[in-house]
Amino acid sequence: MIGNKILQFLLPPLVIAAGVALFIGLRATAPETEPQPVEEPAWTVDSTVVTPAPVAPRLRLSGHLESPRTSALTAAVEADVIEVSAREGRRVAAGERLVQLDGTDLELQVREQRAEINELQAQLALEEHQIEADRRELASERELEAIAERELGRVQRLADRDLASGSDLDGARRELAQQRMAVSSRRLAVDSAESRLAQLAARLDRAEALHDRLARDLGRTTVRAPFAGRVAEVSVSPGDRVRPGEPLVEVYDSGALEVRAHLPAGRIGPIRRVLALGTPLSATAVVDAEPLRLELDRLGGRSDRGEGGVTALFRVTEGGEDLPLGRFVALEAMLPVEPDAVVLPFEALYGTRRVYRLEEGRMRAVEVERLGEAPLPDGRRGMLVRSPELTAGTRVVVTQIPRAMDGLRVRDLGSEAP
Repeated sequence: MIGNKILQFLLPPLVIAAGVALFIGLRATAPETEPQPVEEPAWTVDSTVVTPAPVAPRLRLSGHLESPRTSALTAAVEADVIEVSAREGRRVAAGERLVQLDGTDLELQVREQRAEINELQAQLALEEHQIEADRRELASERELEAIAERELGRVQRLADRDLASGSDLDGARRELAQQRMAVSSRRLAVDSAESRLAQLAARLDRAEALHDRLARDLGRTTVRAPFAGRVAEVSVSPGDRVRPGEPLVEVYDSGALEVRAHLPAGRIGPIRRVLALGTPLSATAVVDAEPLRLELDRLGGRSDRGEGGVTALFRVTEGGEDLPLGRFVALEAMLPVEPDAVVLPFEALYGTRRVYRLEEGRMRAVEVERLGEAPLPDGRRGMLVRSPELTAGTRVVVTQIPRAMDGLRVRDLGSEAP
């Protein structure tokens, strides 16, 4: 009985000791294995080989079509609209009649004014003849005055010898006084002749000026195209009553079209220098399947507050004759050639100024200078950059990967392609 209790007490420690000894023996006799190294992961990317070369950057701008030769024709007189030949969008020739106003009232006024001119011309001719007559009669009146003076002297001598009565003497004096008054009146007529002629001439000039103004207004009842172009808008129809200054027709010169585009502030300096050198800066656009060729003509003279840029005005040199004013135009301007430039897909750019070149399976950061945009060999849009680290044969990563960093290990699909 006592032996069984001792066995129950010693058995658990003996089992544990045997298990420990067995574990130590197995561990000591087990074969040794070397630890497996942890392989660094590699991102799969695509790359392209670059070759720096002179490339002309492309600048994409947008604007609207307009014309500096746009004429808003208005009514010069108050009249009724008789006929409207203009049609919106139709081409017109220089001098072509667009609108006809009723000129009946003006025709009557012109005839009345012509009659007044004829009357004044007749008065002026009559006055000139009268002046000549007054000058001749003045000489005669003076002769009669001299005769009256001699007659008075003769009667005075007779009266002194009591050979003439007092009434004879008074009659001679009265005759001399009357003759002197006649001479004075005739002299006044002759002296004032120039003033009378000037007054009549002024009235004639005023009448002729009024006649010319009425004739001009009569001519303005026929509204004609000031130049060849297209009709942009027609504001009246037959039967309308128009007053001076009211709009009739708007015409623009379809051969003098421009695109007004907004130029970003960062491009103002280089383009201003191009204009100063007289170097042409061309652009292209396609509107309604119609190709346009343009050339930068000038920069705008003002910049609105709150806008970081100026207006660029591109003259249309080819195409666009059938496009309406105000049409939206997306154009692409050709900037001066940049040396040692590289065209890359936009996917190659990290941030705003960084790309990665491949070097021994790792990405190396390269800071680049952005020069604009340019077409890729497949026709897609790409970015134009430059850096002294991008030499001929350099491979550049063109895949966007998260957490890209300098020294990151990658696997290049482009170099593995057959």
